[in-house]
Amino acid sequence: MLAGFWEHINELKHRLKIIFIALIAATAFFALFPSNPTHMFTAKFWMTGLYSPIVSVFLNWIKNFMAPHGLQIISLEIGAPFEIYFLASIIFGFLVSSPVIAYEIYKFVDPALYPHERKSVYPFVAGFTGLFIAGALFGLFILSPFIIYTVILFSQIVGSLPVLSVSDFYSMILTTIALTGFGFTVPEIFVLLVKFGVVKTSIIAKHRVWFYFILYIITAIITPDGGPLADIALFIPMAVLWEVAIYIAKRYEKDQSTSPSANVFDMSKKCAYCGQRIDDSDVFCKRCGKSQQ
Repeated sequence: MLAGFWEHINELKHRLKIIFIALIAATAFFALFPSNPTHMFTAKFWMTGLYSPIVSVFLNWIKNFMAPHGLQIISLEIGAPFEIYFLASIIFGFLVSSPVIAYEIYKFVDPALYPHERKSVYPFVAGFTGLFIAGALFGLFILSPFIIYTVILFSQIVGSLPVLSVSDFYSMILTTIALTGFGFTVPEIFVLLVKFGVVKTSIIAKHRVWFYFILYIITAIITPDGGPLADIALFIPMAVLWEVAIYIAKRYEKDQSTSPSANVFDMSKKCAYCGQRIDDSDVFCKRCGKSQQ
């Protein structure tokens, strides 16, 4: 049992290492690679080191798209532009590397699955990536404008100039993109945990009122400056996603009631051919009779 535990720990370290490398590589790409690759073949590029990285293209697009007419964006701190540059590179890097992250998460629990269950690895990766991108786009095109226009509205009400620091402007948008992207993936992770027998749908189904009350509080925390309209705008799609997740998870529970289910924390040995659980001392599988050595 102890040996199996350390095997899981070593496997987890290996998967986290791959995720870390993928995230660092994607982040470095956005932070360091020039937006115009042809500049790399000029003497000025190598002599001065001054160029526009790819992340700057996305930041300028966000500013032109998001900042309404009349809103002034100023830099109040010397280190603020660097912080935004670094934060944006990480978020865009996470967005690009999300398929790798989803794949490594699934591969970590793969040994606990039966052969027929392993076929769902690609739907999970595709679903995780799709939901993260959908959440990020929702945060960019719907949620962030709510917050920005709230600033404009209340500035007009109190008779002040609509001014935001560059740190507040980009941090709000980038943080909203990251949090909504991750928030959209949580229901799929819940379905995965139900499928593995780690949790049950009753934990939510029997306490729906409290669950959605807490979910609304979380959406309010994610959108602190957007007012109740922004909170509701995020809460509605999140509630729909959770209802769909509960429905799908219940179908897995019904299947588990008629067939053996995998448990990600079960460290017992399994046949490499048919998935039958066997003792560590067994050389041959009792179901298919094949050697495990």
